[in-house]
Amino acid sequence: MKIRGGYNLEGIMGVLLGTLGLFYPLLIASVITFVYALIKRSWIWMLLSAILLYPDAWFFSGYPPFPWVKFVPLIQVILAIIFYLLNRTKSKT
Repeated sequence: MKIRGGYNLEGIMGVLLGTLGLFYPLLIASVITFVYALIKRSWIWMLLSAILLYPDAWFFSGYPPFPWVKFVPLIQVILAIIFYLLNRTKSKT
């Protein structure tokens, strides 16, 4: 997929995970933010956790046994939506 400016998604992920070596730091940061978001019921932290997990999920989805892994961050996005709706209804009452 081409992104405006001549960059493609494979190139960006290659720089993030390969050149910069952010595979494990992104994975650890996403787990920490996921646990923190569950404890605090924060939709912002849950969404941040999904964003941090996406490069690792995209990388694993390239392997034949794990094509479904790219959809794992959607679980966190759905939880973020649920947390947002719960917080919104709490603030209205």
